[in-house]
Parts: sequence; C-alpha cells; structure tokens
Amino acid sequence: MHNQNPQIMRIAFVLETFPKLSETFILHQVTGLIDLGYEVDIFPSKGPLEAKIHPKVKSYGLAGRIFYPPSRPSRKWVMKLKGIWLVLKNTKDIEVISRILALDADLDYKVDLLYSLLPFLDKKPYEIFHCHFGPFGRLAVLGKVLGVTQAKLFLSFYGYDATRKGLDSTYYSNLIPWFDGFITISRFLRSKLLDLGIPEDKLMVIPLGINLSEYPLAPSLKSGKKLLTVARLVEKKGIYYGIMAFFKLISDYPDLEYHIAGDGVLFDKLNELIDELGLNGKVFLHGAMDHTEIKHLYAVSDIFLLPSITASDGNSEGQGLVLQEAQIMGLPVVASLHNGIPEGMMDGKTGFLVPERDTSALAQNIGKLLNDETLRKKMGENGRKFVISNFDNLELIKNLSNYYSKIGNQD
Repeated sequence: MHNQNPQIMRIAFVLETFPKLSETFILHQVTGLIDLGYEVDIFPSKGPLEAKIHPKVKSYGLAGRIFYPPSRPSRKWVMKLKGIWLVLKNTKDIEVISRILALDADLDYKVDLLYSLLPFLDKKPYEIFHCHFGPFGRLAVLGKVLGVTQAKLFLSFYGYDATRKGLDSTYYSNLIPWFDGFITISRFLRSKLLDLGIPEDKLMVIPLGINLSEYPLAPSLKSGKKLLTVARLVEKKGIYYGIMAFFKLISDYPDLEYHIAGDGVLFDKLNELIDELGLNGKVFLHGAMDHTEIKHLYAVSDIFLLPSITASDGNSEGQGLVLQEAQIMGLPVVASLHNGIPEGMMDGKTGFLVPERDTSALAQNIGKLLNDETLRKKMGENGRKFVISNFDNLELIKNLSNYYSKIGNQD
C-alpha cells in the first residue's frame, strides 16, 4: 500500500523480546504499519525464547528486519574483551562509541550500554523510535542523548508498566521530557498514567486491534461442553480461580471440559492443582500454542473465560486482547470486572463481568450460559459485531499512523 505519511518513512520498534507468541499485538502493529507503506525495523533486547513462530513473521520477511544485540558472555572479563573487539569492528561509529565510553559511570555499565546500542549504529536514520512497555523508554533516551538518533520518541504502555506496586510520579519523571508522544490501550490505563505524570496533551488511547480478515465467520464446531482460556500462566491471569470455578461446575456438568492455552511460570503449580482436585482428563493445560492452533480452540469452544486479578505486585491487565479474539470468533465471554477489561466487552450483551476472585460468580455465570444455547449464540453474535465496530486493527493502525504524522509535523 502507498505510505499515507511520506514524511515519516522509517520506524524503529524498541522492546524486550520479538517475536513472542503472547505479544502478537506487537506483530500486528508491525505488519499493519508495513501494509501502510512504512519501513519498520525491530530492536529486541533479548533473542527469541520460543520455538513456535507466528506465520506472519515469515510471510512479511520480518527475520531480515530484526536486529538483536550481540550476545553477552556470562563472564565479565570475556564480555569486556568482546566489547573491545566490537569497538574495533565499529570504528566508523567511533564518535558515538567515544561518547558512551566517556560517560561518568562504571565500566560494566558502559560495556553493557555499548552492547545495547550497537544494533542501532549502522542503520539509516529513523523518523520514529517507538518503545514498547515503559521501562524500554530508557534505551531510546540514552540513544538520543548520545546522538545515536534524532528521531521523534514514542512510548507505549500496556499494563504492568503502569499498574505494578512501587510506581509513582518519580518513576518516569526523567523519561517524560524526552518523549514526543505516549500511547496506551485503555481509558483505565490512561488514568493511571496521568497519575504517574504523563502529560494529558501527549497521551493517546489506541486499543489493540484484531485483523478482521483473519477471522471469517467459521461454521460452528461447538458441542456445548468446552470452556476456553488463552493466557500466559502468570498470577494476574487468575487461572487458579478459573480452575476452582470449573471444579464447582463439574458435578452438575460431568461432560464439561476446560482447555487452557498458554505457558508460564505457574504451569507446574496449576498441574498440581488439577491433580489434587481430580480433574485430569477434564482440565487441559496445552502449553504454548501458535495462532492456527489457538484459532482451532476458539472454533471448537463454547464459552471463553478470563478470570484476571490484580496480582500481589500490583500487575494487572491493560486490555486483555484475547477477549476480542474470542468475541470475533462468536464466543460469549465471562471475565473479571478488572481494570481495562470492561472496555473490551459489553456486560450482559456479549458476556458477563464478575468480581475478581469470585469463583461462585464465575461458576454461576458459566452455568447460565451452559444452560441456554440461545443466549450463548446471541451473545456470540453481539460480540462479533462489537469487535468489528471497535477493534478493527486496520482502523486502529491508521489512528497510530495519524498520531505519528501529527507529532512528526510538530517542531
């Protein structure tokens, strides 16, 4: 497609890990911007952690657009020796490297910073540096201070980076003046960020979107007996409460199954819980799954469950994009009345919202849907219409493009 913003051609995405199955929203932003004609390069601070890769990474040729930092030897003295070799190898960028080495900081910090900034040094200039997740803004600021880039700086917030404990108005205070624009995905997170000192006139709400073309209305494969959760197995996703709600239902619905797609630090603990409750063969932990496998699970499931909670460290959901995926696939949803989630569904029309950690309310509303096929179908139809109207990734990426253009045209 023709670039709608010819003055803004090249964008650098700065983030922790790419590609990552649980963060396909980053992939959708990248491919959406490429479809609009932008050149997008990706700068993860870590290498890929998963064997399964989304097919779009290959179809868009993104492997050639990803630039990882040099691997860091575990022994400090080896890392420093390699650092010297990297300096000698990149003498064309000696001016920037000299600024790094002249910083008033200890040598370990400077070597680490050299490793982090090297991937940016041999690239054509970027008009936009877009950092994803609050803490990754620091690298872009250092890049600007040290003359690595003159790009406009944008910073996106997604959840933990605006909600976890310990955040106050001082946490981002050194970053804020350097950034030209800030983006978040829900009105809930917007209010949190305003409390953290992000300027209201620079903060844009752009939800994460769904590529509607990937979700044509499929023939029904539903049996009336499958629950589904798609989530990382971490505390804030509340999977424990989903399993406990299922346990309350199983005596009344002996054919019911609960399928959980996703991996994470709680995998073993949740497996132990399933064993203790005697739910083997009823609750299935599928681990990490790719896009095609997850779409199949949506197609064969009857109700989507997202029992999110505020974690012990304050971490909470920003949007819960899987809710929109479930709704576009015609699934009614049962979810927690939690932070940004109510903005992504319609309580009583596309599903039900219940209080956090309330397993009885979860079970009651799941039961209501299990008992009423007409209600399931109606809520599923409403959910599909709701997502089409509010979460079309093509339109949301155009909003992002327009925001880039607006900021880019400012002095």
